[in-house]
Amino acid sequence: MSPLIQLSLALLLQSSLALPPRTAMENPAAASEVPEKLKKDYDQAWTRFVVAKDDGKLVKDLDKVLQKQKTFDAVWTLEGYIALYKGEDATAREKFTEAVTANPKNRIATYYLAEIAYAHNDYASAATLYAQLLTIGTNRSEIETKRQKAFLLATDSLLRGAGRAEGENRLSEAEGYYREALKLAPNEPTLHARLANLLIKENKKDEAEAERKAADDLSPRRAAKPTIETAVNMVRADDLEDIGRWGGDINIFHEIRDAGVVTREEFALLVSRYFPQLTEFRQNPQIITDIQNSRARFEIQTIVGVGLMETLPNHYFEPLAPMNRGDLAKALARLSRLLGVSGGAGTPIAAPDLAPANALYSDVQLVLGSGIMTLQDSGSFDVSGDVSGQLAVHSADRLVRTFQQLQR
Repeated sequence: MSPLIQLSLALLLQSSLALPPRTAMENPAAASEVPEKLKKDYDQAWTRFVVAKDDGKLVKDLDKVLQKQKTFDAVWTLEGYIALYKGEDATAREKFTEAVTANPKNRIATYYLAEIAYAHNDYASAATLYAQLLTIGTNRSEIETKRQKAFLLATDSLLRGAGRAEGENRLSEAEGYYREALKLAPNEPTLHARLANLLIKENKKDEAEAERKAADDLSPRRAAKPTIETAVNMVRADDLEDIGRWGGDINIFHEIRDAGVVTREEFALLVSRYFPQLTEFRQNPQIITDIQNSRARFEIQTIVGVGLMETLPNHYFEPLAPMNRGDLAKALARLSRLLGVSGGAGTPIAAPDLAPANALYSDVQLVLGSGIMTLQDSGSFDVSGDVSGQLAVHSADRLVRTFQQLQR
């Protein structure tokens, strides 16, 4: 595992399931219907839970309520709460599962099932549950980020397992890992191509042909249909890293990478996926008034909050405005400083179009000195020049590599 991913995982795993004071817990009745005839009993039970008055007796009384109303998901959710505060995660999972079985739209029970799965390193289940929660609807703004993190961790674990098993000639086990990964990212052509390659080794030619066809049909840049071997050879060495970063959103990465000019919104998406630990840095929330319909709304809030980019004086971010090379240098220099990456203390790199008095001079020198960006062929930096998708991806990748080297 790369040092960057190791750091990301360490940040993600620093805390397990953290619980607020009971007074801050959401009343399960907010997500479940409470029968009128049992409302008094339920309200009394909720009050007793909040004041932590004899949980053992409260559970017995709740079981009596369930004898009157056999499908009462608010009660099961409340029993799950009690189990959480006792540190009995297995019991809590059982109670929340009963609640969700009775009411699949119970967002509170679904949330805590996801949190328990995440805390116990069951990232595949956590990713699925967070995704389910998003379809139900939630008042928690961080759920999409948690889904992405769980997806990243689950995919990374499965692909590393597949690589180890395949390298040790445990082909059947490797096949299982790839198939589990495909459950998470069924539309990812790279995974289908790698599975096709493995199936050839197992002499499962018909299945390999089906996977090859899936890889071909899902490929965003498809020409003539390749053979199985050609499809596998088309898989670039870094594709698995891309899948780990983007998961089911890999087509967004392809779109950004192939863009002639990257927008501010696309840069926010890109840098957030390359550096998921951004969410762990202290943020200074800003009012942004024009990103309600942006697909990168959360990512924009994050990179503005940590200071990589700013809003305009009218609180606009202008997500569809193009990035220029000066914007890119400034954002990557700020990110470099957050990560502790410096451009070195060598001789400044001369750029005839950028005097030392220029406000961007120190940022440009940092990214040039660390190799994150380079001068144009003309020898100038060209601060107002366009930023292509290839340049944005290369620069972000170069910063990742530089950061990894510092961690070794």
